[in-house]
Amino acid sequence: MTLLPVHCALLACTAALVNHHVPNPYMDEIFHIPQAQRYCVNDFATWDPKLTTPPGLYLISRFIFQCNTTISLRMLNLVFAACLYPVIHRILTLHHPTGSNHLFTLALVWFPVGFFYNFLYYTDSGSTLFVLLSYLLAKQNHYTLSGLSGFVSLMFRQTNVIWICFIMAVSMMDIIGFKDNRVGMEPVQRFVVESVRQLPRWMIKLWTFVLTIAAFALFLVWNDGIVLGDRSHHIAILHVPQMFYFSSYLSFFAAPWILTKESIQAFFSPTGKRCLGFLVAGAILFYLVHHCTYEHPFLLNDNRHYTFYVWKNIYRRHWSVRYLVIPLYIASGWFNWRALRHNSGFLTCMGYFVAIALTLVPSPLLEFRYFIIPFLFYAIQLKPKAWQTSIVLFMYTVLHVITVSLFLYKPFEWAHEPGSTQRFMW
Repeated sequence: MTLLPVHCALLACTAALVNHHVPNPYMDEIFHIPQAQRYCVNDFATWDPKLTTPPGLYLISRFIFQCNTTISLRMLNLVFAACLYPVIHRILTLHHPTGSNHLFTLALVWFPVGFFYNFLYYTDSGSTLFVLLSYLLAKQNHYTLSGLSGFVSLMFRQTNVIWICFIMAVSMMDIIGFKDNRVGMEPVQRFVVESVRQLPRWMIKLWTFVLTIAAFALFLVWNDGIVLGDRSHHIAILHVPQMFYFSSYLSFFAAPWILTKESIQAFFSPTGKRCLGFLVAGAILFYLVHHCTYEHPFLLNDNRHYTFYVWKNIYRRHWSVRYLVIPLYIASGWFNWRALRHNSGFLTCMGYFVAIALTLVPSPLLEFRYFIIPFLFYAIQLKPKAWQTSIVLFMYTVLHVITVSLFLYKPFEWAHEPGSTQRFMW
């Protein structure tokens, strides 16, 4: 039985609380909402230079939803959130056609980080919906619509181009009939050869993907970079530890799904080859942590976000902590990779790894919102048991209650901004 009414009920209840206690624009809404209101009065020429993402959210607000108050604008993300349920459920049904996937779907749409931003006028809800819709349409062989959905997702966030390329690669494997069931470089070589040999076949079917990627390339040339507006705090760097933070984040939120009895026994029954691999990985991670760790000014100064407290209370507690957690990174990566590899082909896994690396490594800021789409793409590959998903759903519900309670009922003020209310959030 569908759990969409349960999902919509929680959306409505939480939205009512948020709109009652926080009726005015908060944090990034102070940029997004005035921009949307300009669009709603047909002022398309004025652009706030503080905004760094394209105007997709504002255009939909103007031409489809036609709203301009804070609360009505926030309602658009509730619509996106409600639509996400059938999209994810259909994806899971295609991946796992036997059994019911409604409980698993509910867990994914209630993923705490993504779920929280449904109640503010941020770009995350629309970005997530259109990327996953593009993936769903591709798996249903509706490639033209899939490419168009991917284009719409780019109007919410530029880095979605990486996921468009990933979806295009998956579509190419389906079109050319590639069997992703081998390990190593051999399947990569076969995929490249087959892609070249059948170039006209997949180019015709994926023409909207090709045009979308070409349009994005032109945008990069025209804009002289990927970031719109203020670039001072969004300069791309080589921030490899982002992969380690994401792996830890992924292991935490997916723990009941990936920490099975079999995986734990396998981890604690290592072979000599695996032990050597762990030692080599440890040496590489030590080098990368030492040379590539970056502390963004926002991470150090903005105590409204949970990442501030993670960094302050863990990584900044002592200089050695960033090195002492390397074994945890290795264990986390091993469990994450094992669960993914048991449910997906090798080439798909490698494509996913490349996609998250290209998405996260250039980003200088540790921001949990950036992990939403990578997490969901990982999770939809899994096939957990109902009891595991029940534990996850309970965990996510508790985290949602705690997060919303802190946000609404534990406001505080900064000494240098008296009278201005601040709130805790992801």
